[in-house]
This record gives sequence, C-alpha cells and structure tokens, in this order.
Amino acid sequence: RLQSRAASPVRLKAPVILGTILQIAPTAAFSFSLGDEPLRPTRPELAGILISAVMGALLFAAAILAALRNSSNPQVVTRCGYSWMRHPIYLAFLAMLLATGLLVSAGLVLIGAIVVYVAGSELRIASEEEELAGDFPTEYEQYRLRTRWRYLPGLR
Repeated sequence: RLQSRAASPVRLKAPVILGTILQIAPTAAFSFSLGDEPLRPTRPELAGILISAVMGALLFAAAILAALRNSSNPQVVTRCGYSWMRHPIYLAFLAMLLATGLLVSAGLVLIGAIVVYVAGSELRIASEEEELAGDFPTEYEQYRLRTRWRYLPGLR
C-alpha cells in the first residue's frame, strides 16, 4: 500500500466499508457450506492449496516488508510486488481465499466467493486509488502508468 500523509485522519468511505464486507463475506459462505464430516480435499485440491497458500503468504510478506521500509517517509511504494502490480496484498488475500475454498472443497461456493471478493476488492481499490492520486498526484500517476495491473495479472 502506498503511504499517505501520517498526520491525516483515517477516512472511511462507503465503498471501503462495503468492499471490506464483501471481502470478508466469502469466509462465512465457506463456514456455512461445511458439514460435520472431516475435510477430505482431493489430490488436485491439495496441490492447489499448497501453491495458492504459499504464493499468497510470500506475496503478502514481501508487500508488507516493502511498505514498512518506506513507513517513515510517505511516498509511493514501488519495490517488490508493487513493481508488478499496484495492490499485491489483494492478490495475496485472493490466493489465501482460493486455498481455503479448496481446503473445504467448496465447489460452486468457491466460485461465488471469488466473485464477491473481487467485487469488494474493486470497490476498495477504486477508493484507495482516488485517495492516493490526491495525496501523490504526479508520483502516483507515473506509477499507475508504469505498473499496468491493479492486482490481477493480465487485467488492468
């Protein structure tokens, strides 16, 4: 995430609140889809879990470390995962959501969960990018043009 002015108060906007609710809602869907039997993911699901969970955890850790390195000086963070996409933490959370859905063998619930999560992420990102463009007009515009992807590789 890009560092905003340290002195400015936290501004919660309706899109951020709604987006956060939509991002959290899929975990409830997984909980309600669980039965009483033990989890028994298939081998392909286990492979997907391993790949998504590891990728998500590594991407999250790298993004947090890159942001922390710049925490004393408010500026646009462009290192690590931020050099490939503007919001790598959203992709990290999506990967963890995918791993969780595969673990509980959610099937169609997983597809719905991903759609709801992406909708929530899009709301939050639009609001965040508007705020960042206001806080860092020139720097953020240059970064946005240089870094095509928001958080889903291949999609703007």
